Amino acid sequence: MTQQEFYHACTQALEKNGLAVYATAEYLEKFHALTEYMLEANKKMNITALRDEQSAISRHIVDCLLAAKHLPHSFPQGGGKLLDVGSGGGMPALPFAIVRPDLTITALDATAKKTAYIASAAEHLGLTNVNILTGRAEELGAKAPYRESFDMVCARAVAELRILMEWCIPFIKSGGYFLSLKGKNAEIELKNAQNAIKKLSCRLELDELCTLLEDEAEDLSSERHNLLFKKTKPTDKVYPRRNAQITKNPL
Repeated sequence: MTQQEFYHACTQALEKNGLAVYATAEYLEKFHALTEYMLEANKKMNITALRDEQSAISRHIVDCLLAAKHLPHSFPQGGGKLLDVGSGGGMPALPFAIVRPDLTITALDATAKKTAYIASAAEHLGLTNVNILTGRAEELGAKAPYRESFDMVCARAVAELRILMEWCIPFIKSGGYFLSLKGKNAEIELKNAQNAIKKLSCRLELDELCTLLEDEAEDLSSERHNLLFKKTKPTDKVYPRRNAQITKNPL
């Protein structure tokens, strides 16, 4: 796919998913650079299961941007610090960083090769608002300077919600937000996470059901849920527990 073909395909995908605001020359250039860099790096390491530009446009860029409108445009102290837990190949950290240069975005992953890739991709794209953190969420979330230091935490395709929340919520300031990008099983996971929501002092602010349109000609679409939680008070010091406890006995 040539650069111009990419711009056309990306513009079409954004427009049919109600995201025309991101179809600007500046953003399209960044999306193209990110996609090409990711697919080239993917030949040497496992970053994504996707192997072509069209799939990357729909299932990575557009999918992440469907949740971008839930990133607050102002914070109580003007900080704007966002943490992407289990960032993997930098999704949604890198698309978020492209469209929200006002936010400082930290990509967290336990695998050093993946965080090294994200750092390299951010440098390639000229993104100066991306930080890197390598380690396990349940360990870092219990320690300063990370505990309760972020305005928002997000996560995409990482774990079941009740497990994910115990990894993520301790990082968030009281009054901050947790944004979970989920697929078709979100309703079941949300039902199972009611105790975790209570124990971790959160409340559900929004459950947005949206449909990712991939190819109207072939009628390809998939269900997405963007879950937005607000943290109402500081996390009890017993959380997060050790990971064996979190995964074997979820809240």
